[in-house]
Amino acid sequence: MIEITGVAEGDEYAAAKRLERRIIDLWPDLARSRTDTVRIFVGLKMHGQKLEDLDLVVIASFETARDFDPEWKFFAREGEAFTPKAARVRNFALVVEVKSHDATGVRFENTAGFVRYVRNGVESWECVTEKNRTQMFEFKKWLDRFGLDHVHVQNLVLFTGLKERDLPSRPHVCIASDTSFERLLNVLGQVAGPREPDRRVTLSYGSEDAFGRLLAENSPLFATLEPTPLDRRRMDLIAKSALPDVWLDDLGERQVLLKGRGGVGKTVILLQMAYRAFDQSGQRSLVLTFNKALVADMRRTMSLLGVPRSVEAGGVAIETVHGFIGRLMLKLGVIDCYDGFLDDYDAHKESLLNYLRSGAVTSDDLGAIMRTDATEFDWDLVFVDEGQDWPGDEIAILKAVYGPTRLVVSDGIDQYVRDSVADWTLDLSKVESRTRRLKKCLRMKANVASFAADVAMRLGLEDWDLEPNTDAGGGRVIIYDGDLAAQPDRLAELVVEARKLGNFPVDMLACVPPGAIVKRTSGPRSEPADAYVGIGGKVWDGTARDVREAYPTDREELRFVQYDSCRGLEGWSVINYSLDQLWDYKFRQWEVEGHDYDPLIETREEAAARHAARWIMIPLTRAIDTLVISIGPASGPLRSVLRRVADRHPDFVDWIEL
Repeated sequence: MIEITGVAEGDEYAAAKRLERRIIDLWPDLARSRTDTVRIFVGLKMHGQKLEDLDLVVIASFETARDFDPEWKFFAREGEAFTPKAARVRNFALVVEVKSHDATGVRFENTAGFVRYVRNGVESWECVTEKNRTQMFEFKKWLDRFGLDHVHVQNLVLFTGLKERDLPSRPHVCIASDTSFERLLNVLGQVAGPREPDRRVTLSYGSEDAFGRLLAENSPLFATLEPTPLDRRRMDLIAKSALPDVWLDDLGERQVLLKGRGGVGKTVILLQMAYRAFDQSGQRSLVLTFNKALVADMRRTMSLLGVPRSVEAGGVAIETVHGFIGRLMLKLGVIDCYDGFLDDYDAHKESLLNYLRSGAVTSDDLGAIMRTDATEFDWDLVFVDEGQDWPGDEIAILKAVYGPTRLVVSDGIDQYVRDSVADWTLDLSKVESRTRRLKKCLRMKANVASFAADVAMRLGLEDWDLEPNTDAGGGRVIIYDGDLAAQPDRLAELVVEARKLGNFPVDMLACVPPGAIVKRTSGPRSEPADAYVGIGGKVWDGTARDVREAYPTDREELRFVQYDSCRGLEGWSVINYSLDQLWDYKFRQWEVEGHDYDPLIETREEAAARHAARWIMIPLTRAIDTLVISIGPASGPLRSVLRRVADRHPDFVDWIEL
């Protein structure tokens, strides 16, 4: 059996159909075989990976190894090149990148293939061989997530606009439009490093069991990412909701600064603007944030919208700040590798900034980098989330590389967590920067927004000016007085209630303090998440580093993150475990870090309390409909404030003793 699944149009689908014909030419009986299988996946999505899109994935498994004629010398894993007496293939797994450029748009450096793109009138060349190799490793990492780590994968680049005669001398991983399937198998024999018992070669990329699991119905190859109703609401908000034309007119012309408190929808507006730039003009945008959990969340949204990140099509890429600046340092020779990179991060930033300011790295050098490594560095626009927390050196680096006019910055008022507030307008004239002030709450229903505003006022944040959205009435608050983590059935009840309204567990968000993280042999986990799993629930535990790298792909997974990672996230129902521990943690953290304060205005304790209060407001503004808070029995300023606010709003706030 040979079957093509996935996208049924475009160059990749045409390439899949051509490959299907080539396979049938070699083995005509395969089309009717019930024991031998070839599956060609077109436009495969590796949901949750940094690199999601693969042109073609070809998986084959044969009950009995199939013969093919050796055409060239093969290169053994150990030893010299040899000419096989006979060759067979038992199975294979291929990741194929398809390029339709003609000969004028392709060049080879030794055996590495490069393809040409012209963006904004500027020519750039992308090393497609290296890109394809990266895809192969990303595919293996994706399979590893599902326990399919015993499959060898081979990368190939298919140039549909070239003939075999246009390719360099072999061995290499490039094939052309007229490459027969038998020759393709010879390519595999050359690059796979086969063993050579008596010069008889059998190509095998894994055990029969491994390929059986890879082709099973529950394999991730056949999985789809299904949006929930809340996902669709957010997708519609990004793709269809109107933004003022004047906001879009500013893109690329001047720096744009979006200022607002938590809950006004700054992150969604950033994604709206990046999406419109792609949809209307084919522009490429880079979104940067410090928050890995938010990276995963935004990538999930872009994946559901089907937004690419390619050089040729434009799109949106979402990265961490440290990841992007690290790649820039490596590219410019500031560092040789990533070992110990973050240990000396500040010193490396200083070196990079000196390179940029001294002229050691010129604008021509930066332009060359963007042309030769367009995938990573050629961006029309750069969107910065949580810009209030950026240190001055990182702002200077970003402006030196891209200039201020390409930048759109989200600035969270009262959400800064470092000593000083970032100044993005430094050295810019009024005409070079535009500030948009956002006041209307777009996330929280009116009752939740009113509760948050009342808490903010009583915590001493007197300049809180978030306007409740009167068009979104309703919302409720539940405060559990006691150990909510010890009663996971309460969480299960909240899940049931959310389901009745058409939501799924993935639409909910649970936030936990550092004290709720425990070390397991498999890595750190959160105790509330483990308790919920213990009664049969599924979780995406973003408190674990390896999980946080990829977004949830199952609608039944309830998301757990640490409080430090909750900014920018949202949920229909948000459960804040041991919120009083967050207050204590941030209060002590401020004291230990030795922050400056003005003793003529406030005491040291008042300054620490103000810092803790700002942090409390971040998780309190994540919920859309239901805000859940648990606190311990100890007295304290937060408990006192929550009690007074709850008594003031008995119509929508429930205080429940556990």
